[in-house]
Amino acid sequence: MKQTTGRKHESAGALIYELSKAAQVFFQYQFGPYSIGPAQIRTLIVLSRTEGLTQNEIAEQLNLDKSSITSQMKILEGNGYIVRQRHPEDSRKQRISITQKTRDLLDPLMTVFASWTTTLLGGFDRTERAQVMDYLKRMNANAAKKLNEIQEQDERL
Repeated sequence: MKQTTGRKHESAGALIYELSKAAQVFFQYQFGPYSIGPAQIRTLIVLSRTEGLTQNEIAEQLNLDKSSITSQMKILEGNGYIVRQRHPEDSRKQRISITQKTRDLLDPLMTVFASWTTTLLGGFDRTERAQVMDYLKRMNANAAKKLNEIQEQDERL
């Protein structure tokens, strides 16, 4: 049997995983009344910044596979958050836009995200907050680099 040292969180990955789980619970609670989950929220935010994207473009921006995006589109369209229209240059593609229902929801969504950030950074001074954000951005860049390396290696096989 493996012995533990009593230190519960020696892994950055484990801490990030726990934060991710906590965020999922928080956002599911906050967004539950809208019949929408955190994954769909991310998609709506991307679309609110650049309307008329195709599913493939959304998948690329969110680093998701096509089947995940397809499922999200069905949920979002069924709940009246998006509309799909034929692409003017390629009838096999669809451009996706947010509806007024989504536009009305954006400010409350951003308030929820801001409140989560406030929760996470509670007790940190301005300098510490800036450092945390810098560290997280650097960690994200490191993760993206590693995933790109894996993808490139996989494509060579």
